[in-house]
Amino acid sequence: MQSNNHISLFISCTPSSGPLLEKAEALAEKLHLPFFDNPLKHKGIYLIYTDHHLELRENLHLEKTTIRPLFIDFIKGKNGYRRLQNPTINQPLARAVGIKPGFRPSVLDGTAGLGGDGYALACLGCNVTMVERSHVLGALLEDGLERGLNNDGVGKIIRERLTLIVADTREILKTIFPRPFSIYLDPMYPKRRKSALNKIEMRILRALVGDDLDGPTLLHCALERAVNRVVVKRPKEAPILAGSPPTRQILMKSSRFDVYMVDNT
Repeated sequence: MQSNNHISLFISCTPSSGPLLEKAEALAEKLHLPFFDNPLKHKGIYLIYTDHHLELRENLHLEKTTIRPLFIDFIKGKNGYRRLQNPTINQPLARAVGIKPGFRPSVLDGTAGLGGDGYALACLGCNVTMVERSHVLGALLEDGLERGLNNDGVGKIIRERLTLIVADTREILKTIFPRPFSIYLDPMYPKRRKSALNKIEMRILRALVGDDLDGPTLLHCALERAVNRVVVKRPKEAPILAGSPPTRQILMKSSRFDVYMVDNT
């Protein structure tokens, strides 16, 4: 995980039950982070177990918390909408990774982040391996997947088509077998003067994870290991990653998919 040295990160929980306390203490030990039973003790960013989920909460002022928490939900919200309302294989993401009628490629999502695109591909029928090197995002993803398993509509998708690995994608690519048909990369977008930095989620994630300065290296590794293609998601006006021209591009309103066709069979 790339992190910002000026950010303090803590583990905590709401004081409602013993099991939450045990889970929070176990996570603190796993991530080698300090645990505080009172999330208002110190200014910083907290991973907090509540009765409902594990959430990431920023506390910049000890007397109050003014920023909404961030958590991962594969059942409701945006992910739930994508599962129920946007199942078409004609959507740009599906076309980018090579989904066709009667064919669902295996996909390695090498920058899983909050899991939205990897989950959408699993909902479309792909077997997806999500890889995330940030242990903080990994913990949030694990919590979201665990809760999703208990849902009738989502549990089957997670059990049969989704695998999460918390590690550096470059290391996973060296040994993964069978090699994925498609590799999907969505590195942290370049800093912009306006919209991206104003979004709460993006600001917190950038503070914790940092910029994906090794994106060009990751692309090079992916091109060597994908069976058929590598897909890179970029802002519509952003420069091509690593200066390598893609085979083709799929343009959307504010972003695009750069598709690199390879033949590593």
